[in-house]
Amino acid sequence: MEWLIRTGTTLLIVAVGFILGPVLKKGIIKLSKNASDKGALTFIGSAVSLLTKIAGIIIALSQLGVNTNVIVGAFSAAGLGISLALKDNMANVAGGMQILFTRPFMVGDYISVENKEGTVVRIELMFTVVKTPSAQEIIVPNSLMVQEIIINYSRDEYRRISLQFPVSISTDVQALREICIDILKKDSSVIMEKPYEVIIDRMDERSIWMGVYCWTKFDEYWDTYHRIYDAIQKNRFTQTIEPPYESVQILDKR
Repeated sequence: MEWLIRTGTTLLIVAVGFILGPVLKKGIIKLSKNASDKGALTFIGSAVSLLTKIAGIIIALSQLGVNTNVIVGAFSAAGLGISLALKDNMANVAGGMQILFTRPFMVGDYISVENKEGTVVRIELMFTVVKTPSAQEIIVPNSLMVQEIIINYSRDEYRRISLQFPVSISTDVQALREICIDILKKDSSVIMEKPYEVIIDRMDERSIWMGVYCWTKFDEYWDTYHRIYDAIQKNRFTQTIEPPYESVQILDKR
């Protein structure tokens, strides 16, 4: 009977540890008052949740009569072995700590990493979650987040629009430039006080690649980008902006 009670108590302690861990994590995250606090507290909450579960296991084993010193020593040895076997995961944890203290980005920031763009929604113990404009969630290991070049667009009030498109080699470039500048001037979200330009980016055998560059407020970037793009596309139906086309040469060998 005593053995049954002790076993039940052990299982109850383990269950409490595994239930209490996530509860503590949620409670810690709720303490955040702004985006910067949320990123740090999410990381801390993940660590507290893991430690609570480990503590529950240690206490439960001690209830079964296992020497606590032996348990701690076993966990230390196991931790060393696991850290060597899972060195990449440990690098992710170290990367998470580096993000926590250096804060190259925070929850809510719009960033670009490895040619992927999106808003940071969570910073976990081993990974960071980025949501793209198309609502896809990208899971990025923290070790990668501290090794790769990250562009943080949220650090500035303004963002530069870079738009390139091809036109026919026979296009009147000067007339096209005037049309594009007129489109920029008519868009109230374009900051005309900042530098803007419409230039020839490059040329090939059958087309000219035009570049339109201007500035807008960060939170109006995508709406402004698509408005300018749509306005230029509508003008493709005029004779001024002709799309590039393949030329076919027919040789008469008679």
